[in-house]
Amino acid sequence: MNQLMKHVKLFEQFVNEAKRDVDSAMELIDSLPKGATFDDAKRIDGVFDRSKHTWSEVIEAFEKRQHEAKVKSVNVKDVKITQPNIQSSKIKGMLNKVDKLPLINMVQFPDGLVIYDGHHRLLTAWALGETKIKANLVKV
Repeated sequence: MNQLMKHVKLFEQFVNEAKRDVDSAMELIDSLPKGATFDDAKRIDGVFDRSKHTWSEVIEAFEKRQHEAKVKSVNVKDVKITQPNIQSSKIKGMLNKVDKLPLINMVQFPDGLVIYDGHHRLLTAWALGETKIKANLVKV
């Protein structure tokens, strides 16, 4: 089984489990495949689907409509990402203060939810076993 499929299987397993403690969440982050760009980069495109929208489209959509943003609860597994890597050290720093982190900013396109800002916060929630997160959401 290739590395990506192994992590997809892990993701499905962990989505169905109860919330995890910080140590278990750290182990899960450490188990992600090595990413690019940073020394401690981890690939997340095996955990979340990549958006077909460009980063520029997402920025433009959110910034144009951010005054219309509403706080909504969304399913973690429904969020699409715009970057394939995260820094594991940032996630580990967030695990103990998840309740104090700002909301994640997202755009609701007709084809799904796309993250604008908050990939590390999304992965933090995922690693802790959260199935829903609150987000500042704008609709297109």
